[in-house]
Amino acid sequence: MTRYTPPTPFALAPLARHSFEENNPLAFMIIDIDADHSYQQHAHDFYEIIYISEGSGLLLIEKQCFQVHQGELFFIPPGITHMLQKPEHAQEPLQMMNCLLKSEVLCPEIDTHALIWDEEFGHMAAFFRQTESWLSYRQQNGELARILYGMHINTMNKPPGYRHKQYILLLDLLHTLYVQHQVQFPHTRMDIENPVEFTLGYIRMHYRQPVKLEELCDWLAISPRHVQRLLKQATGFTFIQLLQHCRVLRSCELLLETDWNVQRIAEEVGVHDMKYFYRIFKERCHITPSRFRIQHRQVTEEAAESALS
Repeated sequence: MTRYTPPTPFALAPLARHSFEENNPLAFMIIDIDADHSYQQHAHDFYEIIYISEGSGLLLIEKQCFQVHQGELFFIPPGITHMLQKPEHAQEPLQMMNCLLKSEVLCPEIDTHALIWDEEFGHMAAFFRQTESWLSYRQQNGELARILYGMHINTMNKPPGYRHKQYILLLDLLHTLYVQHQVQFPHTRMDIENPVEFTLGYIRMHYRQPVKLEELCDWLAISPRHVQRLLKQATGFTFIQLLQHCRVLRSCELLLETDWNVQRIAEEVGVHDMKYFYRIFKERCHITPSRFRIQHRQVTEEAAESALS
């Protein structure tokens, strides 16, 4: 996400209301955001999940403003002021999937004879219930879209038992978000048999985030110097070189698979300093990102023409 200065000061937001179905603490909808009628600044007394299903826009939240894109999700607790806005003169549509849930959804009654899955949900619900700030997520392989489009289809068709299915899909979504948080770092130090393999896997999973070797080594209970030595012996590269390689490799894929501009691709792979991004890209590919895109698309087009001739 790219941070901006909010265009106007945040005023005290009104408390928004929503008409939930009777005896149903869960609601789902799709909203198209219009530049003239943006999703207005507000807060509410229930939880809200916003998923950007199409386009890009500005999310103003707690006196901060971020550019958001398709595939990003935000979990917003009660009382948090927020607003989703379509930039003026933007050509592409902006659409969000909106899941609303009352507080009782995250307050399960668990007694001493609770079943094991009730206990597990209780731990997961407590994580979201106790968070005091908003949370943001970026899907890795379409896992968030799969669940939310399932909720959309279920809402549209309303098959027998659709409310129960909607609740199951919500549990799937919350579990997916919960796991993403838990894999950041475990709660206790780990005994890892192969620190190199673990570190390489960690880089591949978290290259979009600010990855710090010192924090990783703290959980591995191994000194950064020792891990660097093991990495160098096994791969010939340092930790930062491996992280850079992973980010450049993914940026190459995005240059060929999307029409995103270079800045958006850099941010997508976790680099927010454009001079730094251009430097590490050119060090590894020996050309600029724009030139890389042009050359490889030319090769693809020539190969296609050759195959047809």
